[in-house]
Amino acid sequence: MNKSLYPRAGRLRFPLEIEKQFLEEYRVSTLSTTRFALVLGALLYGLFGILDMYAVPISKNVVWSIRFGIVVPVFAFIFVSTYFRRFQPYLQPLMCAGVAIAGLGIVGMISITREAEFGNRFYVTGLLLVSMWAYGLSRLLFSYALIANLIIAVGYEINSIWVKGLLESETGTVIFIIYNFFFLGANIVGAFTSFYLERYSRREFLQKYDIRFERDRVDSLLHNVLPGWIADKLKQGKKTIAEEYESASVLFADIVNFTPISAKFGPHEVVKMLDDVFSLFDELVEKHKAEKIQVAGDGYMAAAGVPIPRPDHAKVLARLALDMLKRVHEGNFLDGKQPIDLRIGLNSGSLIAGVIGRRKVFAVWGDMVNTASRMESHGVTNRIQITRAAYELLKDDFECEYVGEIHVKGKGQMEVWHLLAEKHERKLEHAAIASR
Repeated sequence: MNKSLYPRAGRLRFPLEIEKQFLEEYRVSTLSTTRFALVLGALLYGLFGILDMYAVPISKNVVWSIRFGIVVPVFAFIFVSTYFRRFQPYLQPLMCAGVAIAGLGIVGMISITREAEFGNRFYVTGLLLVSMWAYGLSRLLFSYALIANLIIAVGYEINSIWVKGLLESETGTVIFIIYNFFFLGANIVGAFTSFYLERYSRREFLQKYDIRFERDRVDSLLHNVLPGWIADKLKQGKKTIAEEYESASVLFADIVNFTPISAKFGPHEVVKMLDDVFSLFDELVEKHKAEKIQVAGDGYMAAAGVPIPRPDHAKVLARLALDMLKRVHEGNFLDGKQPIDLRIGLNSGSLIAGVIGRRKVFAVWGDMVNTASRMESHGVTNRIQITRAAYELLKDDFECEYVGEIHVKGKGQMEVWHLLAEKHERKLEHAAIASR
């Protein structure tokens, strides 16, 4: 995650798309706290009605009409709206309006009380409670909390100067200054509290965003390097993962005379040639729905039937091998200065596939895999050498040439065939020649 996204001093804003995600997550994460704040706010606002009987006995009926006829119902409406999806996106503006109404309600109570009533002088302290509630418990975003308190402040100043006329006497002026001193101080403390609460929430969101981003990146990397089921098991904490497959096929392809080529050309040219060849093989593996296993030096290994079993695994690799030979011969590697030749070996049978060790690389093991490697190393340049097991799976759909028995290291005498072409493609070639 770009560190420039982290909130800077004096700035509480993300780029648009991230801001939308933050606001949605903030709404969800603070919803229960907001509901609690609304219940507590309405309860306290209502309970202060008991104080009205003693503090404003003359004006209590009008005060109660503001308290119970306007403010508490507004809080109740906002509380109920939190349970309806259509209102939830507008919860912050609704809460801002609720705070402003609660504060202006107290300003209204002060404006209608008589000089002789205690509430006329002391109900201004209720504005401090509203400010504390707005900046902290309500979980209003800083901008909304500030707007609500500015509205309350403007209402209070208008009431104090023009309705109550506090500046018309020396005593009133002192009272006006004292009240504003405390009111301003409470707002400064509250504003800083709200600002840093939101700043912390935004930093926490970005940290979670970073974690999700990295987790998704690792998941993507795992699924690119490993089969899906292997990646999923690794994420679950399994360290050793291996499964036996009764029927699968493995292919080995090797660049012939790689050592002389390396001696003839510079390292950069050789590396580029390898990258071009193996990138081509990767493309063909994806095209034929096979599974790349590994690249070792100048050798390339692929499989079919793992990790997802499929009955036509031998045919998949046969088509892949034929395509490899064709495309390499058609390619222009090393700027055409050196032809690239291949040896390919293919075998079919049972194997074990999975992930073991500290380096999480998908691999295959078993005698069948070793034999496939031997088919390549004992093979002929620009030929695809296959075992009897592979031949039995391919003979109905592919043309194969019997080579005979050869001595295979570690295996003794083995019958082998050369895979030539897919039968229907050979028929198409013959038909094209006959039509000329």
